Amino acid sequence: MKEMTYSLFPKFFQSCTADQLAEVVLDCALDAVDLVVRDGFWVTPDHLAAETSSFVKAMHRRNIKVEFATTGFSPDQLAEDDTPLRVMADHGIRSFRMSYFTYTEHEDLSAQMEKARAQMHRMAELCGKFKIKAVYQVHHGNRMLVQHTYEALALVQGLPAEYVGVMPDPGNQFHEGSDNWNKAIAGLGAYAAAVGVKDGLYRYRPEDAALPNKGWTKSWAPCQEGVTNWTVIARALHQAKFRGVLNFQPFYCSDRPDLLIPALQEEVRYIRQVMEQTEAADEAV
Repeated sequence: MKEMTYSLFPKFFQSCTADQLAEVVLDCALDAVDLVVRDGFWVTPDHLAAETSSFVKAMHRRNIKVEFATTGFSPDQLAEDDTPLRVMADHGIRSFRMSYFTYTEHEDLSAQMEKARAQMHRMAELCGKFKIKAVYQVHHGNRMLVQHTYEALALVQGLPAEYVGVMPDPGNQFHEGSDNWNKAIAGLGAYAAAVGVKDGLYRYRPEDAALPNKGWTKSWAPCQEGVTNWTVIARALHQAKFRGVLNFQPFYCSDRPDLLIPALQEEVRYIRQVMEQTEAADEAV
């Protein structure tokens, strides 16, 4: 699956300089790194053009791709000022993670989904002007409107897949009950723009057995240790001819960089091995 891009979401490497971050990307055998547009990171909303140029140049000096951005841009923001779309497109960004739609408990769910779909239609029109793709990440949490793949598909179905797509996220979705990955990825089809590469596991505390959770909690884990069957995902991606971004999001060991980097290196090795073995097995049939 050489057509996929292995990219790092560098949330927990915020203390690194751009050059130090490039070393992490190379040491972990990744192809690319996200352009993170957030206050306190290498590229901030207030200095988007200059800092994007500087960051991209720093990565390109080390032959590291920067083709996917992690942002919080909403359709309303971009309709008011489409400068971020122009800046990203001018610097080789092909797709970007957009803002989330929030869930309001006492409002009709169907009405909320219709509003969100109208916003995605608006986003597709905006992105079409710059030939860039907005990607909606499936996320967990009570405040999120979209927590499963088919909810995300309902937002984008019928819209141009060149300009809007979906990022299923096995780690996030584990927190909400997971998904049937064969059906989910096949159902997304051309709308599968990226996959969030992270995982989780269950932890049991017998001293909490009397609590409503019966002592069970969920926590982040590297993919080689988590509950997700990545072979199933790899096979589904191969059958779908997926050509998007594998977005590594190492949420484990977030406060221990001495442990984070070795774990991420092993995680990348594991995912590459699963993808390569699955592709080889499918081609041998």
